[in-house]
Amino acid sequence: MTDSLETYAHLARGGYRHEPMQQLLRHVTGLRSVRNVEHHPNRALAVANAVRVAGLEGTGRAGDREELIRATWLGNTPEPWLIDWMTGYSMTHTVFHATDRGRRPEDLPDDIGDYLAAWLPAWIDIWAEVGEWDLMGELMIVGSCPKEPYLDPGTWELMAGIQHEDGLAPRDTSAVSDDPDDGFADQQHTAVVAAIAGTLAPSRTLDGGSGGGSPEADGAPARP
Repeated sequence: MTDSLETYAHLARGGYRHEPMQQLLRHVTGLRSVRNVEHHPNRALAVANAVRVAGLEGTGRAGDREELIRATWLGNTPEPWLIDWMTGYSMTHTVFHATDRGRRPEDLPDDIGDYLAAWLPAWIDIWAEVGEWDLMGELMIVGSCPKEPYLDPGTWELMAGIQHEDGLAPRDTSAVSDDPDDGFADQQHTAVVAAIAGTLAPSRTLDGGSGGGSPEADGAPARP
């Protein structure tokens, strides 16, 4: 599930803040019922990041980022060979929200960065070998998020090789529907994942791996 604050946070980041909405969110996010919604650990981290981006840290809903990160599977740097498909997706989203999708690589604790440096290449190889292209793409995004990005040209060649002539990127090795509408509905997430991965990788390469955000990005003034 997506918290509505996460949608507004993207607009607020771009400077499209709405003062009546800000006032409403300050009130709502301060309610005990809202502050104590029971989230999956990486979802709690997602909401905390949205709270920060929207400038609502004082409402008590932001939480302690270190504690939120440590509450996740990845935050405990567990036995890497026990990762499974669902845990893989949870892990990728932990990294996305902890680093604001690579914008704040310094927010990822060093021990987790070292853990990813050691095991991310193997995870990418495993999911590529079984043809889970969507998860492979998310792991490629993860590679662009730490202080020291992991960008493997061979993985990019593989991703390019699975793309269809019409641009569709299949989620796995299952047959793609011949119906364009069904094909889009079934596979659109992987196209988004590939686009994000393809945007982050050069941005981290060009900035020397120091972070992908512009100085004004999080605190952009409200647009008229």
